Amino acid sequence: MPLTIASWNIEKSGQSSPIEKQTKVNDFIAQQCNAPTDVLFLCEVHSARVEDYVDFLRSVHDTQYSVDSLDGGNSNNYICLVRRSSGVQNLSYAQLKGLNRSGLIFSWYNIWVVLAHFKSGQTGLTKDQLENAASFLDSVSSGRWGILGDMNWDYSKFGELDLPAGAHAATMWADQSQAKGGILDWCLAGSKTGLGTSNGYTYFGQFNPLIDMAGPDHRPIIFRLWEC
Repeated sequence: MPLTIASWNIEKSGQSSPIEKQTKVNDFIAQQCNAPTDVLFLCEVHSARVEDYVDFLRSVHDTQYSVDSLDGGNSNNYICLVRRSSGVQNLSYAQLKGLNRSGLIFSWYNIWVVLAHFKSGQTGLTKDQLENAASFLDSVSSGRWGILGDMNWDYSKFGELDLPAGAHAATMWADQSQAKGGILDWCLAGSKTGLGTSNGYTYFGQFNPLIDMAGPDHRPIIFRLWEC
């Protein structure tokens, strides 16, 4: 069975957010935990709401998932749920170059994964962060790796990244994943890693309005990784 990872930049969602925004985030979490997804990654969680989220998620999902959080400056905090029976190990983190937040790192059998909210703006630093993450993972796993989250690099510019040989990518969305345009939420994988996903419109169509751009101005993503 592949490793299934769901990710969403929830754009500082919290109890002060409009009820529609809160409902979308809560529905997404419940949907993925019921799936059950192996790893659920939320980024840009409002700093004032991290404790509330963690306490609630532990109270509801503790028997099935471990729930951890990681601080990030300017309310760029992470919450990560890992299914206890998933085989995920070595959950750790490393500082992202030029930012006051980190990338989460873990292993699943022979595959290594980085989850992160990379530098916004599609700058040289964004490119450098993605390339460095890919280079590091390739050095420890020989092509068995994946990177996902809020990539903040347009999927259409994948070819501009200087990556290890055989690296490949996939997206759930054909038009955009972020309100201002572009597909910024996608997955990058190593040469010896299988990468699968679903059509976002079909998959999330039954959970409308997750696919619209109101509320969190990113769309969620779900990917499957396996060794090949």
